[in-house]
Amino acid sequence: MYALRSGNRDAQAEPEARSLLSVEIEWHSRVLVNWVRHTSAALAKMGQRLPNTESNIRNVNVDEPADYERAISFTGYGLFNVLLFMAALPIAWTGAFDTTSPAFLLASAECDLQLTFFRKGVLIAIPFIAMLATASLWDYVTIYVGRRTLFVLGLLADSILNILSTAVDSYHVFLLIKFISGVIVGGPLSMVMGYLTEFHSATYKARFAAWSGFLFSMATIVPAALGFTILPLDWEVDVFGKSYNSWRIYLLLCSIPPVLGLVTASMLPESPKHLMEIGRQDDALKLFRRMYTMNTRKPADTFSIKALVVQKAQLPRPTLKASLEKMRIDLYNTKLLFSAPYLPAFSFLTFLQFGSMLGFNTMRLWVPHMFMILSNYDYEHWKPVGRAPTMCEMLDRHAAKPGRPYLNCTNFDDACFEWSINPVVYQNSTIIASSAVLFSFLIGFIMTTRLRKKMILCKLTDATVAVAAFLISLASSFGINWAQAPPYMLTLAAAVIVTSRIASNVVNAVNADIIPIPLRATSMSIITSSGNLGVALGNVIFSALLDLECLAAFLGLGCFFIICLLVTFLFPKPVRASPQNLA
Repeated sequence: MYALRSGNRDAQAEPEARSLLSVEIEWHSRVLVNWVRHTSAALAKMGQRLPNTESNIRNVNVDEPADYERAISFTGYGLFNVLLFMAALPIAWTGAFDTTSPAFLLASAECDLQLTFFRKGVLIAIPFIAMLATASLWDYVTIYVGRRTLFVLGLLADSILNILSTAVDSYHVFLLIKFISGVIVGGPLSMVMGYLTEFHSATYKARFAAWSGFLFSMATIVPAALGFTILPLDWEVDVFGKSYNSWRIYLLLCSIPPVLGLVTASMLPESPKHLMEIGRQDDALKLFRRMYTMNTRKPADTFSIKALVVQKAQLPRPTLKASLEKMRIDLYNTKLLFSAPYLPAFSFLTFLQFGSMLGFNTMRLWVPHMFMILSNYDYEHWKPVGRAPTMCEMLDRHAAKPGRPYLNCTNFDDACFEWSINPVVYQNSTIIASSAVLFSFLIGFIMTTRLRKKMILCKLTDATVAVAAFLISLASSFGINWAQAPPYMLTLAAAVIVTSRIASNVVNAVNADIIPIPLRATSMSIITSSGNLGVALGNVIFSALLDLECLAAFLGLGCFFIICLLVTFLFPKPVRASPQNLA
């Protein structure tokens, strides 16, 4: 069986060959129309005229059923696409809120949830562990259930879980809630981009994906800004006998995106591609006409397509046979990726994504809490003269101001600290998140356009950008402990976050360049899972090392970046495999 069928895995990996063919046909059609127009004008000068030439050409085969690619190409781009994106925005932001918000409540909730360094690391990592554990499950659900339905069900469950988490006092219950939220984030909420791209033709798909990805990633900025606004406040609100302090109110505000997304998702249309796949051609045609009308401001009866192709294989209901067949195809494609000639290039991408996501999310999610501890450092505790304390010396719990009353206690390590919340820390986190989003978008924009092929002065390539990113990351990781002052430490931490995010974007761009189209969807799925694995392991190991041997946490991160840097020098060439090898 031809591996191209794996393209159904998500809309981002739709069969590009089919899209290119559609564009080529449309181009030749335009050339023919232009030729007829000019010929008609020339004949008119000689006193002759061709009857309705351009109209006849445009209406050739118009009564024949059209496939999805041809039908979507006639809908254009306009108001419908903009409103659809605005409605899907809170759905996409929900995932970022669920994975980012725990990092900002560690200091405020330490006593309520009895958090230790290691427990904090597990709490941050648990959504990514859930995404990793259930990544392949959702691929077999979306075949039969429309994405819109999954959005509504997922957002309903996520809204309930987020509201329940605000009243939880048990660490283990809170951990369970975040795990279930991670399952939802890795399932329905991760399908937003794929859903949206199914409403765009090949002409607009790439540009839309770039800009919508930028706006989606801005969701990582908002939790930091909310933390800066809410968490420093000394609030105590009684709700049905339960005392809600600032971190619980913060979580309650972070539940707004899923609630808002639940409202907007209920108004979203089903994907036209999904409607055609399940045999609802009439509903798909009505949707195409509505898109055409809203985008072009023309009556629906002027839409050129009058009928749609009826799919030969319709799967209106889930069948075990179909699921097993899809599983067989996925396993076969995975087997190909782990064999020659794909293995070197695929291993390169998988390892670098693992490393870049490990560095990015470990530092990004730990910076707020680490620098909150630094802001609580007791400088009276520092005795040596002639040098400033290192970062690890400032992270020592014995040197924190809230730890003064417990210094003579035998169970000092079990004491929870009432940290003084410094809003400047969360303000800095907002700036770092904004910088990471902006710079990664700019680099990604350059890496995915023809501009990189025309850069004569800079000669930027994928390899040089990756090398520079990992070089800055490893230098910052080694230097952060001895940066002499918190502002310099923060600058180095921000450098790790921004450059490792850029490296991750480079890996995604390179995957589209070197992996053949039939295997690209499977490759991207595995690469994404390797990134989630890096996030989970990175946060758990980093938190354990901070508790046991702080210096090893930063030096270990730097050593790992050295390995990533060396791997980038093995930059692979595009794999040119014959179709027979993919069969």
